[in-house]
Amino acid sequence: MFQKIKRNRIYENISGQIFEAILRGELKPKDKLPSENELTGIFGVSRVTVREAIRSLEQLGMVEIRQGIFGGAYIKEMNFDTIVEQIGNSLRMINVTFQQLAEARAMLEEIVLAKLIPRKIDPQDIIRLENKIQTAEDYFKAKKHNKRLKDNFEFHSILVKLSGNPMIILMHKLVVDLSIAFFENVKASAPMAEETITYHKKIVELLKRQKYGEAAKICSEHIQVVSSRIMEKSKQQSLLEIAGSPLSREK
Repeated sequence: MFQKIKRNRIYENISGQIFEAILRGELKPKDKLPSENELTGIFGVSRVTVREAIRSLEQLGMVEIRQGIFGGAYIKEMNFDTIVEQIGNSLRMINVTFQQLAEARAMLEEIVLAKLIPRKIDPQDIIRLENKIQTAEDYFKAKKHNKRLKDNFEFHSILVKLSGNPMIILMHKLVVDLSIAFFENVKASAPMAEETITYHKKIVELLKRQKYGEAAKICSEHIQVVSSRIMEKSKQQSLLEIAGSPLSREK
């Protein structure tokens, strides 16, 4: 897995090789790295240099140091919430639009449904999706807007998590987290909420029949239609707020 290293910038070379091993899948989350003594022998360097390399990986959030009888350096599991928060703050600074987010989400979910989950989905996954639809429907009847909205997004998150690809899951979560505030501020009308439930039921029915390509197209259409209608409603709300403002009445 690892190789003897050159003497220039030694600790960076060590951390780089460990990072590459993670990318190749040879090291996975929760895997324990060899001990300091073992790494010293593997790389042909001092323990100080090994410690410096491990410390740099720890600062990047790639490994965690544990104490005690099972202590050592372990490959850290990805913390999606922390990563999404960091990247999301950067994206807000470059003015990503809601429409661009909708396009990205539609594309991601279409790819997942058409190409990544056909061999991975099982009856329990179908049950989880149906439960989300049912609870969203219950929240709709109870007029609990935010809870219904949360369950609707969780329905889509379940689909994407079935891909088993952490990069796709991360990208999807990032897009959802950036989009959800817009949906919360622009409350969907009753027909729009009912239409979402209908779309979700169609997607699950197609998955049951193993019509993954059709489910992918319906899902993409659903995201784009709902996003377009939310955008239109946002514009209407904005016009009404302007018309009702004190400055507008003065004119």
